[in-house]
Amino acid sequence: MKSYILNTLDDIRSSYWFIPLIMAIIAAALSYIGIRVDSAIGDTAPEWLGWLFDNQPEGARAVLSTVAGSMVTVGGVVFSITLVSVSNAAFQFGPRLLTTFMRDRSNQITLGTFTATFLYCLLVLRAVQSAPADASDEMASEFVPHIALLGAIALAICSIGVLIYFIHHVPQSIHVSRLVAGIGSELCSQLDERFPTPLGEGSETSDRDALEEKLSDGRAIRVNKSGYIRIIDGESLIALASKYDLTIELLCLPGGFITSGDAAMRVVGLEAHEDSDAIESELRAVVALGAMRTPMQDAGFLAEELSEIALRALSPGVNDPHTAITAMHWMGAALTLLGEREDLFSVRRDENDAPRVLAPVDGFDNLMRASLWRVLPFAARNVTAGEQFVAMTEHLRVRLGEERRKQLDDLMECFFEIARESLTAEEVKYLTAKAQTCREKAPERV
Repeated sequence: MKSYILNTLDDIRSSYWFIPLIMAIIAAALSYIGIRVDSAIGDTAPEWLGWLFDNQPEGARAVLSTVAGSMVTVGGVVFSITLVSVSNAAFQFGPRLLTTFMRDRSNQITLGTFTATFLYCLLVLRAVQSAPADASDEMASEFVPHIALLGAIALAICSIGVLIYFIHHVPQSIHVSRLVAGIGSELCSQLDERFPTPLGEGSETSDRDALEEKLSDGRAIRVNKSGYIRIIDGESLIALASKYDLTIELLCLPGGFITSGDAAMRVVGLEAHEDSDAIESELRAVVALGAMRTPMQDAGFLAEELSEIALRALSPGVNDPHTAITAMHWMGAALTLLGEREDLFSVRRDENDAPRVLAPVDGFDNLMRASLWRVLPFAARNVTAGEQFVAMTEHLRVRLGEERRKQLDDLMECFFEIARESLTAEEVKYLTAKAQTCREKAPERV
């Protein structure tokens, strides 16, 4: 159930309807409150507020109608600008970036501001009554909700401010450097907090062999639909294993695609329970599936976004090595962060220190494959990008030390093998000298 809630919340965060809906509801409530307040204080307002209660019904209707009509028009323009910007950016940098733009709170709030202002004015407009033909100006003003009208003017002023900010925000949000920096920062944050997502406290690796032997004849828990694994609720999984005295082998990780009927986990201990089918349903609910990947628990998704931007930038049709270099810099930052941490243990224990879950560990190797290894063939064919690729790899060798050096050496060997086939001898010589210079001038490991 928790995985379903988290999955739903992530969908809501990536939607353009939730925040505008909440803001529209708040606007409707404010219109009601404004009208009620005006009715309560209209006859008892102090003299210094007399200017506020001089509005006539015709003028109030004109103001509210103008604001409401302009908000609909501007809201449509804002929505069109958003769609065009998102479409162009997705075409240039990759369709995966649609998720990034959909999660942009500024766009959601901007759309919600114009929607809420329109609805507020519409609801207040119905409260403006027509005065009798022979009514004096003072008597006619009593048919206008003055406080609510003032609220409409205030919302219109706020909407203008939001529009100015939105015009400033749109070119910023599609600027490639800011776009890549946003993805890179989120990737580093994911690695720092959730990657790989722990299912409990780590244990000694000596427990792994015993659990593997025990789980070899376990009962497979199969999913009943196809989709991408978006969320795995590790806390609930361990809680269920402890509650029913089960031992579980998790066979999947967030970001992978699973087909209906495939096993998501193997379980030992179900046969001791009469309600094993109900327990199996509880275990199946721990894994939340969706039609597309999400960065909530899937840092590899963000790494692939960076690599896709770099690959498109290095393609012959675009030929923008500097964008690729920016993406590679953030890949290096993420790899440095993860590479300086020890891999998590695959065996997880419950609160009673009993081994309960054997989980696959997704770490430095997978992040390398999702980032630098994908960019390598294109970077090796471009001197500008290759120079930065070599410099960044040598920097990683120094920062990460011996434990990761073999993987980076394999990366560089493959890089120069492709470079010798694609570049001139002088260019390869230059890149080789660059690598040697970076290695000699590298600072001591921090």
